[in-house]
Amino acid sequence: MTELRDIGLIASFEVRRAVRTWRALALIVLYVVATAGAAYVFTQIIGAAEQSLASTLGVPATDTPGTMLTELKANREFRGALSQAVGGTDQLDALLQWPLLAIFHLWFSFLLVPFFAASASAESIALDVRTRALRFEALRTGRLEIVLGRFLGQLLLTGLAAAASIGGVWTVGMLYMVGHTPLGLATGLVWFAVRAWFFSIPFVGIGVACSQLTASPAWARVLAISMTAGSWVALGIARWLETRGDGWAIVADLLIQILPQGWLMTMWAPGLDWMVAALVCSALGLVAVGLGYARFAGRDL
Repeated sequence: MTELRDIGLIASFEVRRAVRTWRALALIVLYVVATAGAAYVFTQIIGAAEQSLASTLGVPATDTPGTMLTELKANREFRGALSQAVGGTDQLDALLQWPLLAIFHLWFSFLLVPFFAASASAESIALDVRTRALRFEALRTGRLEIVLGRFLGQLLLTGLAAAASIGGVWTVGMLYMVGHTPLGLATGLVWFAVRAWFFSIPFVGIGVACSQLTASPAWARVLAISMTAGSWVALGIARWLETRGDGWAIVADLLIQILPQGWLMTMWAPGLDWMVAALVCSALGLVAVGLGYARFAGRDL
């Protein structure tokens, strides 16, 4: 119980320090601006698609995006493009019960969250190693408690950023798009934001792992971003190896299983089926932290 209390106290300190130094506010504002800006661009794309569809059907076009959502959702070309984005047509009809803007927000979060989470968490330990402030914590609790506390604190900060982005995207949806109710859009955004947060866990783990390897926050951030980008490259290589057949397909399957991106299609699953991917992402995050701790446990602080 003492260890759990220490982890909770360190996580609380990590969050309060980020708030006190304005670092949390800066990160949250950056994330909200990015997601809200992307949501606005999406509404304009929907508007352009509806105008094109209206021209094809020979009906009057409208200036407000979302007016022809029913017809757009039934359009074969639009459904084909959307199915590619969400990993197949099997779950498309279930997903289309949710607001399109919420679906887009989750898709965009899957692209943005890994880099945001890894970059933000990369200085969590390296900063205090550089100033030697970590020695004072190490005198009062164990190194593992410090690492897990920082990891939990960064997860909480990522959750705060995800929650704040909901407000930005909801505002954009209410101002620039029709076809959804305020409550329906809010519910969809919250439901999908939870999935995006779970997907961030492995990348927070990568950031904390890199932060344990160096005393330079800048180098830790470079390592974390490089490893995050490398994971997407590894996914592309694995998909290519799948086409080679023979023994390469086995290698590709193993590689996909240990990459967070390999579980993206499951993250789109309707109902609670996506929780399988959420549990795997949680485990991958802990594994990443553990790999960094293998070096940090014996470091001279």
